[in-house]
Amino acid sequence: MAWQDRIRPAAYRSPTGTRIEFQYENVSFSFDKRTTAFDFPDTQGTYVQDLGRTGRKYPFNVIFWGDDYDIRAAQFEDMLGETGIGVLEHPVYGVKNVIPFGTITRRDDLKTAGNQAIYQVTFWETLDLVFPNPQTSPTDDVVNAVDAYNDAEADAYGALTDFDTVAKQANAINRVRALLNTVKANLQAVADTVASVQKTFDAIFESVNTAIDILISTPITMATQITALIQTPARATAAINARLIAYKSLADSTIKDLSNAFNVYAPDSNSENSNNFHTDDLNAMGFMTGSILAVVNNQFETATAALDAADSLVTQYDELIEWRDLNFDSLGEIDTGEAYQQLQDAYSTAVGYLIQISFTLKQERSIILTYPRTVLDLVAELYGEIDSQLDFFIESNQLTGSEILEIPAGREIKFYV
Repeated sequence: MAWQDRIRPAAYRSPTGTRIEFQYENVSFSFDKRTTAFDFPDTQGTYVQDLGRTGRKYPFNVIFWGDDYDIRAAQFEDMLGETGIGVLEHPVYGVKNVIPFGTITRRDDLKTAGNQAIYQVTFWETLDLVFPNPQTSPTDDVVNAVDAYNDAEADAYGALTDFDTVAKQANAINRVRALLNTVKANLQAVADTVASVQKTFDAIFESVNTAIDILISTPITMATQITALIQTPARATAAINARLIAYKSLADSTIKDLSNAFNVYAPDSNSENSNNFHTDDLNAMGFMTGSILAVVNNQFETATAALDAADSLVTQYDELIEWRDLNFDSLGEIDTGEAYQQLQDAYSTAVGYLIQISFTLKQERSIILTYPRTVLDLVAELYGEIDSQLDFFIESNQLTGSEILEIPAGREIKFYV
């Protein structure tokens, strides 16, 4: 398939859900790196602190032409004026959550192109945050949204799958069993960090695995139990990075092939590809909710850790939604959106919560040592005490065995205030 075949129609969906396709000229995007440069005395070179990147900016010359160009242009203008987050279906770069940013201009070349209007507009990628109401607990809101998602997704799985023949049931059983084994292999170590979590995780796995031949006839019940299995380790006390990496890796193994391209299912006469997609979707959406529950079941100590977790959620969510859109289009099916809406609510609230708490957490600072130091002396100097900060200092700087004895000159040291 040539690159031209991978270009999709350009469209904008406004915050109220109105969608309009448009023509365009050349496309591009830009983003800024959030970096700060530090020069230290008696040190050759510059230390550049990397704090990630901004959202991408997508400038467009949006073109409407034809007999009804003025009607569609006026509709587009009204959509740009709506308050809230819209969705840009970029012809090259995929589906993005955006807000029209800055000055928007319209040009009507009545003499040279009387049936055409051109808008110059920049869509700026944004986190689709729903900052929690101070009157409520954002973590409770996330859990409630996940619970609502669980019910909606189980119902959707029951409605969208078709196991009406022995062959379809056998295919589904094999696929579910393989996915269960993958989940167990990747999440068992996380679940094992808490005895009660381990017990629940093992019990659900055995229940589904041994009864899969029966559960296939009640897909709603099966979906509920699979989702519960996936989400259980999110409540363990394993390091947040370990939990997020485990869920992200599982999601990638479900939605991508070995070349890191999205798995896309083509329609077939016996609906097996559709069943396979919806089973994979059940798992991929479950892994997303596992990541969401993991962050609200974690005590963050630093702003960096909270923002890194938010960035991980954004990456996982964006890839999941793009994969789902590709497959619903490929299969010619329509997502009714009930489960998606609940997932979006949980995701948005979780990311908003992480960014909100980052302002109250310890901020990262760094220094370059100009002469060797002992760990005890440096911890006492930076934190004013040793016992409560020593382990955190060693872990946050990933000190090696020799560095625990003496940290050499020239070593970058991170600390938090």
